[in-house]
Amino acid sequence: MRKMNNFKIVSLAVLVLLLLGCNPLEKNYKSNSFIIIESIIGKDNLGNDSTVVFSDVVKGGVAYSDFATVTLRAALLDPNPIMGVSQYNDIMLTKCVITYLPADGSTPQEGVNVPAHYEVSLSQLLPVGSSVSFPLMIVRDVAKLNPPLSALAGNSTAMLECIAKIEFFGHDLRNREVTQVGSISVRFADYLDE
Repeated sequence: MRKMNNFKIVSLAVLVLLLLGCNPLEKNYKSNSFIIIESIIGKDNLGNDSTVVFSDVVKGGVAYSDFATVTLRAALLDPNPIMGVSQYNDIMLTKCVITYLPADGSTPQEGVNVPAHYEVSLSQLLPVGSSVSFPLMIVRDVAKLNPPLSALAGNSTAMLECIAKIEFFGHDLRNREVTQVGSISVRFADYLDE
């Protein structure tokens, strides 16, 4: 009887240690993989790489979409899996949702102080351990034809600063959901045309 009680105590202690040793990220994921955002790089008003997207609302009388280069990679919650890395750990991105927030922290009101949010469909594979870069539309041309951005056209002193929140959605190749959120600042204005 005493041996049985000792066995139960030891078993319980091992179980507690295993539970305490779990990675806290694992509690929020069903997948063994997650997305790391390495960078989101936009362009300034001269076309140079920038951590801020300089969005010209009208250029030569035309509204153009603005893009950023996104660099992502898939990684494993367990950096040393017993069974090794499998192609089933790779992540397929299926969409992203871009929502704008006022840079001053005020309440966002689409069409009043921020452009309307929108969704982009994606089919981008992120292999575990490899960085993948691709262009992502941060501002649609149609947003520049509607308030609040349309009010900036022709006014060289007006500017609107927002944060573009980018929510990535996808799944690993076992079809378990994976998400991640990043952001980049966007400075809207009617910049002088060269």
